[in-house]
This record gives sequence, structure tokens and C-alpha cells, in this order.
Amino acid sequence: MDIFCIDIGNGTQDIIYYNDEKNIENAVKLILPSPTQILGSTISKIKENLRIDGEIMGGGAVSYYILKKIKQGYTVEISEDCAQTIRDDLDQVRAKGIIIKDKIENPNVILKDLDFEMYKGVFNTINTDFEPDYVCVACQDHGFVKGQSDRVTRFKYFKEKLGETRNPYNFYFEKKTGYFTRFNAILNSLNSEGYKGFAMDSKIASVCGIMNYATEQKIDEYIGLDIGNGHTLGVSIKNNLIYGLYEHHTNMLTREKLLEYNEKLKSCTLTNEEVFNDMGHGACPLEPINLSKTYIAGPNRRIFKDYGEYAYSGGDVMITGCVGLLDTLNHKLNIK
Repeated sequence: MDIFCIDIGNGTQDIIYYNDEKNIENAVKLILPSPTQILGSTISKIKENLRIDGEIMGGGAVSYYILKKIKQGYTVEISEDCAQTIRDDLDQVRAKGIIIKDKIENPNVILKDLDFEMYKGVFNTINTDFEPDYVCVACQDHGFVKGQSDRVTRFKYFKEKLGETRNPYNFYFEKKTGYFTRFNAILNSLNSEGYKGFAMDSKIASVCGIMNYATEQKIDEYIGLDIGNGHTLGVSIKNNLIYGLYEHHTNMLTREKLLEYNEKLKSCTLTNEEVFNDMGHGACPLEPINLSKTYIAGPNRRIFKDYGEYAYSGGDVMITGCVGLLDTLNHKLNIK
């Protein structure tokens, strides 16, 4: 069985193409610029009015360069199908001077998170067939409810999901969701291409990858940290179950604050209000844990490297999320 796992971040898209008859060390591994970086660069080089079509994708550099084109005096037209790439609230998109249309004639930019033609081309150059039995995708989606802070929307999902299950392997999406627009676009893309698979929050995928490494180290009680470019997720884990979690913005976390949050997460005294009022997303404390072992992953892990150990999931910190996706699929299919 061939499995294509891709973790789409703001800076990179991290990929493993795994065959279950081989060790993960023998899987094809790619670290490429993220879709938003690739398309952002494309947009920056266009010297004409923008006509944008496609799907909802991660904003980042794409949003930045689209807005820059407006400041340079260009007209920007975008289809309603992908306009939420800029902002989920379309009234806010229009307020930025972007023209939203039902249909775009002769688009010169196509937005999408998953570029299967590119993947097939890359694999073709190394004489490897791209015929995955499953495609597993991780990315970040705040969710959207009009009139509600996306911080509230995102953490409401975490709280509700933890009320159903504390097993992070169950935090995946196979069917369209009510308010996660980016996940819905990815599921639509998988369906249109004829691939079986699922979408998963990149932070939870990283947690599952950290669990893989902790299990290999025979540690069953610890705190896992994913230190991302935009967000940091801290999770207390015991016997592969979530005992509590919090999420904050990485650039607002000092080392002292991170240590304080970790101690409070460990003792189950960290409150949602404390994190939210500090402009973070929130916290969901459930039960205390005893051990103070900390495993760290994510592109900004070096900032807090003195406060834990790197999680070398699959032997490589860059594929932590991909390993988490792979383990999630194995759990879903009941493969040991």
C-alpha cells in the first residue's frame, strides 16, 4: 500500500511517500516551498491585473502579494469559490478593494493547496509512479463563523472534540465540515482527483508525530510542543491520550511564559481565559500529569530548545506531521 502524506505549512510543504512494505527511512521524502510561497512568488511577478480562480487555500504570502498588487494600482478580481483565501468574511475582502465575481474569465492565477500535477512531475523525474492508495493532508484552518473571533471558533472545535474523544488519532476529517473552509476545499480536491484520504489539523498531526517518537523512547507521560511560525500548541499526553492543551501565537511567547504555561498545563491549573486574554487561542485543561518530560517539534523549535528534547519522528524533525498522519491512517485502518 502506498501512502502520500503532506503537511502544508506557511513556509514549507513536507512530504513522505510511504510504502508499507518498507521502513519509513526508505520512503521518498520532500521538503518543498509551501503552496502559498510558490503562488505568492508567481503573483509578485505578474505585471497585469489579477484574475484569480481556484480553491480556498492557505493565505500567507498569497494574501500579502495580492494586497500589494492593489497598492501598486492593479485591479484584482477573484472568484467567490476561492475568495475566502484572503479573509473568511467576504465583506472584509471587498473592503480591501478586491472584486469578487461568480466566474472569472481567463484567470491568470489558480489557487490551490494541492498541486497533484506538480507532484506527479516531481515523482516522474525520479522514475517513481505516483499512485497513492491514500492521501493524508495536514494544514491549519481557524474555521469561520461570521461575527465570531476565529480564536473562539478554533478553540470551540478543540473543546467539543475533546468532549467526544481524547485520542488525537481521531481528530481527522473525512467529510465536509460546517465551518472549516480550508479543510472542505482539500476534501473536495481529494474527491475530484479520486483519492481516498482525510484532512487533519497540522498541530494535531504534529502531536501524533511526537507521540510516535515518545512511544519509541518508551515515555508515556510528557508535554508535546509544536512551535510553529504562527502558532504554538502545547499538549499534555498520558498513555497516548490528551490530558490538556493550549494554543498561543509564537511571537507573543517568551521563554518564561512558555515555561509557566507548561507547568500550569501539567498541574491542570491553566485556564482558557488566561490564554485568550493574553491574545492566544485558549486552553482546555482536563487532568494533571506527573512527569515533566517535554518533546519539541515545529519550524521554530530552536527558540525553546533549552526546555525540552527535539522529537525525531521517523528520524527527522521535518516530517513530524507526516509521521503523525501516517499513524493516524494506521489507527483508522486498524493497522498495528
